[in-house]
Amino acid sequence: MDLRRLRYFAIVAEELHFRRAAERLHIAQPGLSQQIRVLERELGSTLFERNTAGVSLTDAGRVLLAEGVPLLREAERVAAHVRAAAEGRSGTLRVVHSRSLTDGLPDELVRSFSAERPKAEVVVESAWTTRNLAMIRSGEAEAAFVRLPLSDADDLGLLPLGSTELVLVLPASHPLARRRSVQTADLVELEVVTWPRAQAPGYFDDVARRIWDGPPPEPVAVEPDPEHLLAAVAQGRGACVMDANRANKLRPKGVVVRRFRPVLTAGFGVIWNPHSHSPMLEAFIAHCRRHASQTSQELNPAPT
Repeated sequence: MDLRRLRYFAIVAEELHFRRAAERLHIAQPGLSQQIRVLERELGSTLFERNTAGVSLTDAGRVLLAEGVPLLREAERVAAHVRAAAEGRSGTLRVVHSRSLTDGLPDELVRSFSAERPKAEVVVESAWTTRNLAMIRSGEAEAAFVRLPLSDADDLGLLPLGSTELVLVLPASHPLARRRSVQTADLVELEVVTWPRAQAPGYFDDVARRIWDGPPPEPVAVEPDPEHLLAAVAQGRGACVMDANRANKLRPKGVVVRRFRPVLTAGFGVIWNPHSHSPMLEAFIAHCRRHASQTSQELNPAPT
C-alpha cells in the first residue's frame, strides 16, 4: 500500500466528504477521487459508498480505518524522527486536537509554537476527548486538547485555556427558528439529536445539567460528529446543541443557528502526562500557560 494514498483515505474517512477532504489535503477533488479509486483497485475492495445521501464507509473501509490509520501514525512517527535526526531539529512534539475545537485557539497555539521553533517537528492529528485521554496515557501523543470538565483525569496534567459558545441548531421550519435567540427552557419539550456521551462524558453531562438540569431527554438519534449532527437536523429529525464555530462553518441548507440568552459556553483545555520529561512538551505547556495568563489579565485588568 502507498502510504500517501492511505493518508488520503484517512482524511476522506474522517470528513466523509470528498470536497472538504481535498481542501484539507490541498489537492484537486478529481485527483483525490482518482487516488482513492487506485487504492481500491490495489486492495480489491470498495472502501466508500457514494450516493446522493453522501459518502459512507463500507465494511472493508471500516477495517482499513481501524487497521491502517495506526500503521499510518506509526509511519509518520518514524519519518518525523528520521527527519529530525537528519536535519538537526531540536525535537518532536505530538499534539492531538479535539474535533469540536477546529479553527479555534488550539490551532493558533500550535501554529505560534511552531513559528517560534522552526527546527521543531510538530506532528498534529485530531480525535475526541476520550480518545485524546487514551493517547496521552498510552504515549501516542504528548499533549492533547480536550473539552472540559473531565470526569476521570486526576492522573494527568491539565491547564484550562478558555471556552467557546454553544448554540442551538434547528430545522428552518421549526417554530423556534423564528426567534432571534432561545433560552434553555425552550428545550424542555424539544426532540434532540446528540453526540455519543462516551466521546466526552464530563463535557456531555455538564452541558446536559445546565440545559435540562439533569440528564437530557432520550435523543431521537445519536450521531458521531458535527457533520452528521447537522445532517440529522437538516432532515428534520430534531435539534442539537453544538459549538457555534462548527455550526456556523458547516451549517447545511435548511438549518438555522440560534444563540442562547444568556450565552451558553463550554470550557476547553490542554492535557499532558505530568511524568513526561520531554523538553518539547515542557516548552509547549509553558507556551500555553503564557497565553492563559495573558487572557486572564485581559479579562481582569488591574485596577487603576
